[in-house]
Amino acid sequence: MDLFAVFKGIIQAGPTVLLPVIIFLIAIVFRVSVGKAMQSALTVGAAFVGLKIVIEFMAKGLGPATKAMVTHMGVQLNVIDMGFGTVAAIGWSSPIVPIIVLVIMAINIALLLLNKTNTLSVDIWNYHHGLTMGAFVYFATDNVYIAVTAAACTALVMFKMADWAAPLVSNYYKIPGVTIPALHALMNLPVVAPLNLLMDKIPGFNKIDFNMETLRKYLGPFGDPLVIGLVLGTFIGIFAKYDLYKAFGLGVNMAAAMLLLPRMTHLFVEGLKPISAKAKQITDEKLKGRSIFIGLDPAVLFGDPAVITTALLMVPILIGLAIILPGNNFLPFADLGALPYKVAMCVAVANGNILRSMILCTIAFIPYFYFGTWTAAMVTATAKAVGLSDSIPNGMMISSFTGTTMPITYFIYQAFTSNIMVTVPILFIAFFALWLIMDKKVMPNLKIIKDHIPD
Repeated sequence: MDLFAVFKGIIQAGPTVLLPVIIFLIAIVFRVSVGKAMQSALTVGAAFVGLKIVIEFMAKGLGPATKAMVTHMGVQLNVIDMGFGTVAAIGWSSPIVPIIVLVIMAINIALLLLNKTNTLSVDIWNYHHGLTMGAFVYFATDNVYIAVTAAACTALVMFKMADWAAPLVSNYYKIPGVTIPALHALMNLPVVAPLNLLMDKIPGFNKIDFNMETLRKYLGPFGDPLVIGLVLGTFIGIFAKYDLYKAFGLGVNMAAAMLLLPRMTHLFVEGLKPISAKAKQITDEKLKGRSIFIGLDPAVLFGDPAVITTALLMVPILIGLAIILPGNNFLPFADLGALPYKVAMCVAVANGNILRSMILCTIAFIPYFYFGTWTAAMVTATAKAVGLSDSIPNGMMISSFTGTTMPITYFIYQAFTSNIMVTVPILFIAFFALWLIMDKKVMPNLKIIKDHIPD
């Protein structure tokens, strides 16, 4: 039997098929009745389908608009952002996929048993971060063992950061018992969380709370998420030099996303309630109150209007950064339609403060342009090696806001493709130091977490 073909077939079934099956099995493990388990699984599956439809609808509107904005600005850069889907496809197309998938699953189970993580990931699609790292390192070193170890290191980082995210998901997004084991959503945490604490100490600035409630209070009906989506979408269309009716149509589409995404998120919460209740009961009895968080796709966070608002406001900012940053050759494009994935944790850290979220995101994204520029040749060569040449525009190199464009994964790649006897120990020491600082000094002191710690 071709193990690679089996794995590829399972994954090609897609998360909309796999997620309800996995949720059903988890519910049975947590002793939920078969009827309730089936209802929970189908509700979560339906919510996920709804989320994906709305997100794809939003991305299809934003994609051409952002492309038109870039074209009219006359930006000429030779590294194009082809989106996280293209980079994920590199990971899922490498010859060592089955090994890495099994290793990541084993790591998750081992960390749970050893009480080194509280995250139980059912988000198999987002294993692509480890798979992509494995593919990059494999084609750079031609060594399976080094590639699998690099993928395992990426998974370790992902599960630990998912633990950091869990209280943010629970306290800010009001989705208890859930976390987000997806590096593209988590990667900015080690940057934005300490910066947010620093901002809390700036006199005057720490009093500014420009959130959705503030907008409603001072702008009245114009502060409603529907109207904000309409206005921001229309302005993006105008900057793209659309005809007025077409710009307004983009605004209506963004308003629709603002309305529909919270409804889908509510379904997620409803579907997970029976499992969360049973999981808490069992962990209270057997694990002395230890919490286990189900790891889901970051799309479950998009029901908060501040996420979509921040994402839309970041579109012109990122295009502007691409133009003004010296030495940059990376042009944001496809992933601009997927910005909610990247900004959701920033919004939670800032407790919904949109102004602060924009500042945090702007600072956090600056390194992406340079890492994307520096690794574009490698990403392009790997895409060709796994048979994805058709996804590469003529005369261009490709990258995205994922893969080795993200800071920590950039350093993982560099460590495992250099003098590994020196660079890998340095990498582990650096991450262990970061782990301790984030665990002990940063995350517990974030206002959104600190205010929810029982006295």
